[in-house]
Amino acid sequence: MQKIGICTWFSYNEIPIAERLQLIKDAKFDATCLWWDYEDRQQQPEMARKIGLHIDNVHAPFRDVKASSIWEDGVDGDDYQNQLITCVNDCAVHEIPTVVIHLTSTPPYPPVTDLGLRRISKIVAVAEQKNVKLAFENLWSPAHLDAVMRNFVSPNVGLCYDSGHENLNRPSDVLAAYGDRLFAVHINDNFNDTYLPDGSINWSSDAHVLPFDGTIDWGEKMRKLQICKSVDCFTLEVDFNRNHERAAIYHGLPAQQYLALAYERAAKLLKL
Repeated sequence: MQKIGICTWFSYNEIPIAERLQLIKDAKFDATCLWWDYEDRQQQPEMARKIGLHIDNVHAPFRDVKASSIWEDGVDGDDYQNQLITCVNDCAVHEIPTVVIHLTSTPPYPPVTDLGLRRISKIVAVAEQKNVKLAFENLWSPAHLDAVMRNFVSPNVGLCYDSGHENLNRPSDVLAAYGDRLFAVHINDNFNDTYLPDGSINWSSDAHVLPFDGTIDWGEKMRKLQICKSVDCFTLEVDFNRNHERAAIYHGLPAQQYLALAYERAAKLLKL
C-alpha cells in the first residue's frame, strides 16, 4: 500500500523539528521528507525513524547558492555542484533513497550550457556509485529539465513531479514526458495566477495550498499519475504561502488541525 507523506516544512517552521515530526506521526502520516540545510540535518533521519516515520527523500538546498548558477561559469556554480554531491553522499550514509534537486532559480535563466551538463554529470556519477536517486523537479523552465533528462538516461536520474509548479506553467505536461521516470511527487495546489496584469510574474503565486483549495483538476491529475511509474510515497509539499491572500484560509489554524486536514485531503486523492 502506498505510504502517505508530508514535508517537514509544512508552514509551521516556528515549531521545533522534533515536535513537527511527532505532529506528522500523530496525524497518521507514514512518511516525511527532510529539508537538507538545517544545522541539525544529520540528526533528523534518526529522529524521524525513531518515531516510525519513513523518509521519502531529502530536498537539496538551493537558496544560499542560486540553483541557476550550475549553468554558469564561476565559483557559485562549483559550490552548488559540490553542495549537491554532499547531499548525495549524506543520503548514502543515512540510507535515504532520493534527493530532490532544483535546476534553476527565478528568471531570467541562463541558457543550458555544456558546463552545466558537465557539472551534473559529476553529480550523476556519484549518485550511481552510491545508489542514490536524483529527482529533478519541474520548475519554471522546461528546457533545463528536458536537457538533463535527455542527456542522462540513467536509472539514477528521474523526475520529482510538483503538481503546483505544473499548474503555474500550463500547458506543460511533464507527466506525459517523464512519468515513466517518476521518483517522487510534491502534491500541492494553487490558483494558476502566475502573471500580473502588466505581464510580469507574480512570485507569490506558488501558493502551495492543500489539494482542492486551488484550481487543479484533481480527477485529471490522479488519472495521469496512476499510469505513471509508481512511487513508494504520495507526499504533500504544502508549505502554504503566507503572503498569498487566498492562503489566508489557514491563518490561525493550529498545526494539528492543519495536518489532520492535509492527511484527509491526501487520502481523498488516493481514492479518486
